[in-house]
Amino acid sequence: MSQIPAALSDLIRHLHAQGRLRVWSVIVTILGEIAQPEGGEISMASLLEICAALDIEPQAVRTAMSRLSKNGLVVGKREGRTAHYQFSPQGLAEYCRAAGVIYAAPKSLVDWVFAFAAEGADVAELQTTFASNPPLVLGGRCCVWPADSMPQVLAHCDADFMVFDCQPLALSNWAKASVLPALNAQTCQRISACCQGLTDAEMTPDQARVARVLLIHFWRRLVLRYPTVQAPIPEWPLAQVQREIAGLYPHLLRMSGVDNVAGARFH
Repeated sequence: MSQIPAALSDLIRHLHAQGRLRVWSVIVTILGEIAQPEGGEISMASLLEICAALDIEPQAVRTAMSRLSKNGLVVGKREGRTAHYQFSPQGLAEYCRAAGVIYAAPKSLVDWVFAFAAEGADVAELQTTFASNPPLVLGGRCCVWPADSMPQVLAHCDADFMVFDCQPLALSNWAKASVLPALNAQTCQRISACCQGLTDAEMTPDQARVARVLLIHFWRRLVLRYPTVQAPIPEWPLAQVQREIAGLYPHLLRMSGVDNVAGARFH
């Protein structure tokens, strides 16, 4: 593979600078981002090539693939001397649920629902109750949803919430401080810088595939951990990151030669 753009090199360094790399997680990203649009499976040779571009050793790839197979998330088959891998039915079901969040189209939200949770409310249980549309939790008890979630919130208000029909004039510093430090702001900045650096870049198909894997891997880790992409906080970075990836993504698909899926992701 020829020399990759500087923006990608920076993101690769960031990938390895966050402690011990979970290679199995990178492989899950590759299976979802590369294998799924290209027929659902990937050869071990192609997997090793992508991982080599990400500075991941072949033995680490084989060990991670063995773990994914043992956990029932990936299945393999051999055609002669060539091994091919794809999601198992269980792995594919989990991927499809996550993909609806990862590849969701950016939204512009203005109206919000604010609800005050009862004292001692179990935030983890609350997140489970609203798994498809989790709230942004400020200070441990103030829950915020897009306004279109009002019917679902009201269905739980008798036992759990005091719901307000107006929004605060301003969000205090303590409210912002309760959520902003938890976000990986450095990763958000790195994603943004990479998107800006690749906006007009010309890349080989292999480089474009690596770019897709990197951006979606970092975005996947953010959006599945902090599913409230939009928030009524000016400093909230996830919405901007999502818009930047969505704006660049069709360009990367075209350079990868798989623009036929552009309408299904981020649109």
